Amino acid sequence: MSSGSQNVSYKLDGEHLQQRIDRHATPSSRFRHQLESGRLSFGSGNWQWGSSELKPLDFSLVVRDGDDGFACYVKGNNLIHLASNVTSGYTDSALAHNLVIEAKMLSPHLLYRMRNVTVSITDVEINGVVFQGIHDVQQGITVVLDKQTKLPYIIRRIESHPIYGIAYKDLYLSFYKEVQGIKFPHAIQTVYSAQNQHISAVLEDFVIDQVDIDPDFPTDFFDGIPESESLGLKSAPAASSVVPNGLVTDYSSSMLGSGVPTGAREIKEAHNPIQGLSQVHWLVLNNNDALGFKMVVIEFENEVILCDAPPEWSQTIMKWVSDNLKKPIKYVAPSHHHRDHSGGVPDFVKAGATLIIPEITLDYWSSIPNTKFITFNQTHPYVHRDSNISAWFNWENQAAHASDWTYVVVTQRCAAPDSPVIAFEADAWEAGINIESSSMGQMRQWLDQIVVDGLPKHTVVFPSHGNIATLRQLIENTAYPYPEYDVTHWRKGAAICK
Repeated sequence: MSSGSQNVSYKLDGEHLQQRIDRHATPSSRFRHQLESGRLSFGSGNWQWGSSELKPLDFSLVVRDGDDGFACYVKGNNLIHLASNVTSGYTDSALAHNLVIEAKMLSPHLLYRMRNVTVSITDVEINGVVFQGIHDVQQGITVVLDKQTKLPYIIRRIESHPIYGIAYKDLYLSFYKEVQGIKFPHAIQTVYSAQNQHISAVLEDFVIDQVDIDPDFPTDFFDGIPESESLGLKSAPAASSVVPNGLVTDYSSSMLGSGVPTGAREIKEAHNPIQGLSQVHWLVLNNNDALGFKMVVIEFENEVILCDAPPEWSQTIMKWVSDNLKKPIKYVAPSHHHRDHSGGVPDFVKAGATLIIPEITLDYWSSIPNTKFITFNQTHPYVHRDSNISAWFNWENQAAHASDWTYVVVTQRCAAPDSPVIAFEADAWEAGINIESSSMGQMRQWLDQIVVDGLPKHTVVFPSHGNIATLRQLIENTAYPYPEYDVTHWRKGAAICK
């Protein structure tokens, strides 16, 4: 979010927590994944793929704890791909649990309610400074006290993230002011950091202008909507056994729900339509809309390389490769670090795969235990060959979409000038569909890269979102002055056998 306003209301006289957030805010036109911006900077990543007009969000969210609890958008929604005037209703259990925890962390009654639970006194070290903390064993919430005032300074929740490992969701409280004899913080920041990664991402920050004590609420103010009017079933808050809580935070802070899969995972379609490069398989994982989600599997004589590894799809992909190609997945090449393209990487690493990554991301991916790497850079792409095909993994400084963004080109091993060429790209161009779904800036940025690399004009693009299309279509869409390159121009003739 870039700006907005909200009312946060609590009903604190009952046995269980009740919170309501009424928010009006505008999504940022620049940043797509706020959580990840602390570690890897972005090119021009944006939300245009999900909402081309970036209309303001105007929603009301009710959160209630307990066995009969729920999280319910009683007005509007917080999903980037859903029209702002659609009331989404109840969230799934995992997101409800996440929202309940966040509501408890912000609650003025947090310390008061701790008096009846098991707590421990602990030291918390941050940047070499040791603070005293009060840890709620059951909720996993720690209240870190200011060293001078002894007021709550940081409300911490430790999460598990598949890439970052142990992560910290911290609510920073500052600028205390007294209201009717009670001190309230008036500046709030939600900061995400990790034990083994150098990240410090501000997910949200706001200033409190006014605190009202004992207001009169309408009798139905903290009620949900009828379940028949909801897009999802009413679900009590519960941690997911499938998606770790850090990944739920990752998705929800990116306005993508909880990340918990709904229904069975199955490959919807599989295509290898390019004659002469039939070893390149384009798998359709999601075809619910024009964008969908697709990935590329490159089949070599003795092994397979996956281009991207979306979360919660690992077992399905492994089974498809085993059933159809009957070769081991020895390598995974994430197009970039955004979670929808790389969340499954730890699963394949655990199964023995080696990562093919730009060398600038070595520290980032090293947090996954026992990871093996092949790295490349701007001047030295990684090339993987067998007797039939060559696959080129390419990166440049100031890349499109994200700082670690890469694209893949596949040619025949000994190509002729007019031999077929396939390029796989993710998020720079939503190929084959309405041009408004893509960012003109990102499309031209990729063209700026490939015109230097010498990508042939007759290349066929296999995108992660959209449909298979020719590079010529991208050139026409952008009115880009592109030379009449053939395969002899690719990497200065590197695909041509001498």
